[in-house]
Formats: sequence, structure tokens, C-alpha cells
Amino acid sequence: MKRKTFTILVLLFFAFTSKAQDYHTGLGLRASVSPGISVKHFFTTNMAGEGILTVRWGGFNATGLAEWHLSVFDTEGFYFFYGGGAHLGVWDSEKDYYGSTTGGTTLFLGVDGIVGLEYAFLDIPLSISLDWKPGMNIISDFGFFFDDLALSFRYLFR
Repeated sequence: MKRKTFTILVLLFFAFTSKAQDYHTGLGLRASVSPGISVKHFFTTNMAGEGILTVRWGGFNATGLAEWHLSVFDTEGFYFFYGGGAHLGVWDSEKDYYGSTTGGTTLFLGVDGIVGLEYAFLDIPLSISLDWKPGMNIISDFGFFFDDLALSFRYLFR
């Protein structure tokens, strides 16, 4: 039964996917409560990997995501995307979200999800995306983070 359900879900996924992004790689800035840089690279027409380096709480964070893209609104260049991945980073525990006063550096590891909309301009090498990336720290400071709503601007390499 599980195998049939999985097969049906995979077939539905491919049935609803269509031509995706019009570029191979995008590099740009991510504006959010954790500002940073983002690079997105397409491995297939619908599947991309995104790397994000951000700063927050006196430290930095590296996130790797796998994302799937679907055309929306019957508009060329407009896409809905979703996916997940993991993050690893360090922060100054005197400046962390929980108000810890122990001092020193805290190493953390966790998982992330992402959902958003992206528009890749057809005439200029630019994309704009709005996404929400909730995360959960698993190692060190266990906790959920729901505040990472971001606006990203990327230069596109077609």
C-alpha cells in the first residue's frame, strides 16, 4: 500500500510540473531578519539547489536547500517554489534569541523548509523572489524559527 501511495504521489508531482525557470544560476542578496547572500542553481528544469549565507545574533549561518519550481498564473517567468534542507552555523550566545547570558559561541544545526514565489524577468538578467523559510534547530539551542520572511534579488546567468 505504501509503495502504491508513493508511486501515485510521484506521478501526480510530475503531472503538475511543467517548464520551469529560464536561467541556470542566480546570485544575489537576501533581505530578511537574517540578511545575506543567496545562490540558486538549476540541476533540471524544475529542481534547483539554493545556498544561503546569512548573519544574525553576532554569528553566521549556512543553509542548503533543495527546491522544486512550478509555473503559476499562466505568466512566463513567474514560479511557485517549495522545498527543504538544513542549516549549520554559530552565534554569540550573549546575543541569541533566547537571551542567554552564558557567553561564548554556540554551534547549531537544524532543518529548514521553504515556500515562495519568484519572478524572473525575460528582458533583463534579474529575478525577484519572496519566500518564507521556517527552521528548527536540532543540535544545541533547540527551537523553532518562523520569522524568516525574505525578499531576494538575484543576477541571472542564463
